[in-house]
Formats: sequence, structure tokens, C-alpha cells
Amino acid sequence: MMTPSEADEAGHARYTYRLRVSSTARTALLAEWDRCRWIWNECVAKSRATHLYNKTTGGKRTCGPAQLDRMLTEARERTPWLRAGSSVPQQQLIRDFGRSR
Repeated sequence: MMTPSEADEAGHARYTYRLRVSSTARTALLAEWDRCRWIWNECVAKSRATHLYNKTTGGKRTCGPAQLDRMLTEARERTPWLRAGSSVPQQQLIRDFGRSR
């Protein structure tokens, strides 16, 4: 068993990997990342708009993950481009956004 001072002196390994994917997979991944980036930007815009509204009117509106999730559902219904992607990373993105705020 190591003592605490020995554990502090233990080395750290760092590995670098290069992921090589086919052009089809690369295109699909980029499209998914584009959708996720769009959702993140929409969350930021809605959050800022809600904050500005509350600041100027003294209102108590909120912009939490539940409201953003409902907006995502509506956006997926209206937008084929967004609906083409997986809903799981999109919903996870909203949860992460809620934690970041």
C-alpha cells in the first residue's frame, strides 16, 4: 500500500488518440453537432431574453430545463432538419444547459 506522499509522486499518463471515421460517418457527426450547437444557441437566446424581460419589468419568468424541453419538442415537430437528429443528445444538452446556469 502506498503512503499519501508516495501517491502524490505517482506519475500521470496522457494518451492521445486520433479517431478516423469514414466520410459518411463524419458527415453524420457534423450534422448532429450542428443541431446540438443550434439548440444550445437557442437555449442561450431564450435565457437571455427571459433575464432581460425580468430585469426591465420586474417580472418573475423562468427559463428552466422543463420549459426548454417543451420548446425542443415543438421545434422538432416543426423542423425536419432538427427531427432528423437523435432526441437523446438534444435532451441531454438541455439538461447540461440547465446545470450550467
